[in-house]
Amino acid sequence: MSVRNERIIDWDAIINGDCDAFDRLVEAEMANLLESARHEIAGYEAAGDFPPGYITPEELVGEAMIHAWDERMKKPPEMKPRAWLHAMLFRAADTLAAKRREIQAHETQPLEEKLPDAPLVADPIYDDDEEFYEFYQPDEVLKFEDVIGSIDLEPDLLMEVIEQQPKQLQLKERRCALLRFRFGFGFEQVCRIVGEKPETVARLLQQAEGKVRSAA
Repeated sequence: MSVRNERIIDWDAIINGDCDAFDRLVEAEMANLLESARHEIAGYEAAGDFPPGYITPEELVGEAMIHAWDERMKKPPEMKPRAWLHAMLFRAADTLAAKRREIQAHETQPLEEKLPDAPLVADPIYDDDEEFYEFYQPDEVLKFEDVIGSIDLEPDLLMEVIEQQPKQLQLKERRCALLRFRFGFGFEQVCRIVGEKPETVARLLQQAEGKVRSAA
């Protein structure tokens, strides 16, 4: 989605219940969301949190977008609508992975004490407290370009390494790199989406750049 298209999204209408406006927002970003979901699943599969076939990209995006709509009033004012969708996608993936780890922790228990090992798409379990919605909020306007410096990474090179070596980048390194270099988010929005301070995101991007170039 271009910056121009992002600006015409009427978030006030979405807040007031305009489902069509929300659907247009999601539709415009759907290709990126599905790609991001595919890498989230591959990363969690490589880490052993998701068994193969546990959830599809379409299911993960669908679940996240339902939650993004239901909780749309909790979007921080400074977070762009498009960024909100990706933030909710990451939180849905993290929540499902945490629940899957909980299931795995019970696999050594007696059969009668085990939790059911079924995909959580139909009935996901989210935290009830506000921690789920904690996003990075800078105390003042910062010159994010000064923090990030000259970090740059060719999208094709990034994708080649991510596709062929899913374990090469850690979770937040991959997320930051995809958001910045593949999906074109500004540095400030990347900070907000992943919930980290600028210096942390800059470090994650530097690490991602080094690992990608060394693996290529």
